[in-house]
Amino acid sequence: MINEELDIYRHLQKHLDQFPIGYPATTTGIELKVLKHLFTEKEAIIATKLSWSYDPLENIYLRVKDVEISSEQLELILNDMVNKGTIKYKIENGKKLYANIPLVVGMFEYQVNKLTKEFLEDFEEYLMTSFGAELVGTKIFQFRTIPIEQGIKHDQYIANYNEIKQVIENIEEPIGVTNCLCRQGKELIGDPCKKTSLKETCFYFGKTGQLFINEGWARAISKKEALQILKKAEIDGLVLQSENTINPEFLCSCCGCCCEILARLKFIPRPSRIITSNYYAEIDNDLCVGCGTCVDRCHLNSIKLVDNIAKINLKRCIGCGVCVPTCTEQAIQLKKKEDEIIPPQNPEELYTKIMDKKQQLRKK
Repeated sequence: MINEELDIYRHLQKHLDQFPIGYPATTTGIELKVLKHLFTEKEAIIATKLSWSYDPLENIYLRVKDVEISSEQLELILNDMVNKGTIKYKIENGKKLYANIPLVVGMFEYQVNKLTKEFLEDFEEYLMTSFGAELVGTKIFQFRTIPIEQGIKHDQYIANYNEIKQVIENIEEPIGVTNCLCRQGKELIGDPCKKTSLKETCFYFGKTGQLFINEGWARAISKKEALQILKKAEIDGLVLQSENTINPEFLCSCCGCCCEILARLKFIPRPSRIITSNYYAEIDNDLCVGCGTCVDRCHLNSIKLVDNIAKINLKRCIGCGVCVPTCTEQAIQLKKKEDEIIPPQNPEELYTKIMDKKQQLRKK
């Protein structure tokens, strides 16, 4: 029986590992423990019958004949899986279409308001092994940094996808705002956020926003309220990280003490190579008075005082701009990189690029 159970979850692991953001095996089997937190055995079998693209109930039912359930029972199970945050759906022409989701961004983030300490511990162990390598393996990252509003001088040309107001203005509605899952995780282990008391700092847009709202994980807000929340996040010095697309489906306001991504980038020698960003911070030595405010403000330890002058390690700077507004001497500003990176248009284009790069790497 134990071997049969392991075979079910191993089959699901191999199924999920085929997608752009894969689900690699480990020597310890921690990846199977993570799946057991999320899926019952029957749900694990059904999840292997879904794909990366959306499918209607009738197509999925044709693939699950060996499960011996009715179409009505299958629909109930699929909707339960959505509510548990292990698959997703969208509504098209009044009909629900279902699809698999990756662990990140996906199953992990969909545990908002229902996160458990046991799942978090196993997830973090997996993140520190094979899955962490999977996230950065192609060097085409899921996230990109959007500079905060005060980080960029308005005499510079700013592409719409680099300006948070324009991102929100052009975003597909509805907008759902939800609690930050990473901060919830830190509170679970008795280590609350040191940067902010804000809870609702994660946004989901379009069909993903509708999913979060429908499932009760987020509340619907206007574009005006979204900008008001982002302004508070800017004051608290949070880093704006969106999906690495021109039209993102999510946007997070992150801190280096809680964020599962930023916290781990601290241990990487060159975070600037991983996080997609079109800016970097520059300090005017003549204006800097060595107060150290920017040092405390930086989430990635990219600024240090050398002979009472702030110095930026560009290998670590991700161009978030949180150091700019609190510099009383206006000695810091963001500069645009010479080679601007234009993000993919949408998630489909992003994940196609990631998959193509993975195939190229496998051939080498």
